[in-house]
Amino acid sequence: MSGVFGAVMERLAAGESPRAAARTLGIPLDLAEAVADQAARLGLVVSASAACGTCIPQSSPACAGCPLASA
Repeated sequence: MSGVFGAVMERLAAGESPRAAARTLGIPLDLAEAVADQAARLGLVVSASAACGTCIPQSSPACAGCPLASA
């Protein structure tokens, strides 16, 4: 991937939020969010809220240390 879409995707793959990606890349937040939304529609990314809605770290050892637990 190249251009803004590819740059934002690289930042998302590195674990950044769209807000952090926008800040890192020096682009408007709405542009980074649009890329993230389009990537989700294409199935390239999954939002933290959609990935796991049942994780309760305090009651499930399987969820301990999950990066989505604090998302």
